[in-house]
Amino acid sequence: MSPQGTRSWPRDATSLRFGEPMTDTAFPSRYENREEARRRFGDDADRYAGFYLVGDPLADALVRWIERHGESAKAQFERTLRDGTSAVPEASPELRGFFERADALPAWVDFDQIRTGALAYQRFGILGMIVLSAWSLINGYHSSAAVKPLAFTGELRHRPQRRLAETARFVSEATQVDGLRSGRPGRDISLRVSLIHSHVRRACLDSGRWRTDLWGLPINQADMFGTLLEFSLLMMDGAQRLGFFLTPEEREAILAMWRYCGHLSGVDPWLLEALSSEAKTRRLADLLRLVQPGPDEDSRALTEQLLQVPGQNAKGKAPPVLALAVSRIHNGLARAFNGAEIADDLGIPDDLWQYSVYPIRAAVAPFEWLRRRVPGASQLASEVGNRAVRGDLRRILRGEEPSFTIS
Repeated sequence: MSPQGTRSWPRDATSLRFGEPMTDTAFPSRYENREEARRRFGDDADRYAGFYLVGDPLADALVRWIERHGESAKAQFERTLRDGTSAVPEASPELRGFFERADALPAWVDFDQIRTGALAYQRFGILGMIVLSAWSLINGYHSSAAVKPLAFTGELRHRPQRRLAETARFVSEATQVDGLRSGRPGRDISLRVSLIHSHVRRACLDSGRWRTDLWGLPINQADMFGTLLEFSLLMMDGAQRLGFFLTPEEREAILAMWRYCGHLSGVDPWLLEALSSEAKTRRLADLLRLVQPGPDEDSRALTEQLLQVPGQNAKGKAPPVLALAVSRIHNGLARAFNGAEIADDLGIPDDLWQYSVYPIRAAVAPFEWLRRRVPGASQLASEVGNRAVRGDLRRILRGEEPSFTIS
């Protein structure tokens, strides 16, 4: 579908044709600093911003088909997910199209490299989950447009502890060794999440309150790519600030892992190409930061809820004073990672706990020094870190594993 020269789109808008030029008024108003972006990034500035108006047509078509056919369609989806399209001869075109994309293995996929990325990621352990919350997610909340689907659904505001544990479960499964291969939970959840995104996208558009002219499509391609950056680039940078060491090969492997996860989740190949090297990733990340809008009241409300979760998670596991310390350390790291400007915008406390990054680094760095020099220590660090995260998630979820299914 070609973009229009005014700020109005059909409610089921899901795609753009990039061969045609877009006028300035065709972009959602969330696209800030456009002239500077064009000067610094050339044609990529508008091409990236065009993804504000692109959803996931294959997932959207499948969700509409499931909604029309109900339980029988859901059963076909589950059977195809488990056994493949060959096991479902009656599969609809919508179902086949969705799984053909998922089953197509891009030429750049190297499962040995992805395995290296998974093992490196697992070494972050519980501290990695703190980085995920304190930097990756909060940094995303700074964009008022990107958080609008969360604000519309109310899931994070009303069930923050559960919602964040589900996000952590997805990250944990995606970063298991071979977790993204066929039949493994990481792959299955990635595919399910794309349908959940489509379901939320449709609900937002049907609400009558969604402003495409301001925010673009709900859970659009640009914001989906931003989430991949949060799980990959920001996670690596945050972990290194806490004293973890990653080789250049490990950094590239982590990007490759999330690139493939993005493919499974329906992210456009042009965006995924940015994850082919760290230099390209940082370039597009710089563009994303430049054109993103600042926060609003929804951003601040979501951040306030998230800042309470670490203390809630620690309760029942340790004395109250330790739960308080965990909360203060998390919130201090949120300020240290995001910087004073973003922290002030989002209402993150300005106190001495922001300097906790230094004692944590002082504690982690010696272990990392030993790990790099003792044979087998890296494998052990991955096993210990992975076991700690998965054990903590079981405790927080209390045996109620998320289904990652649409209602």
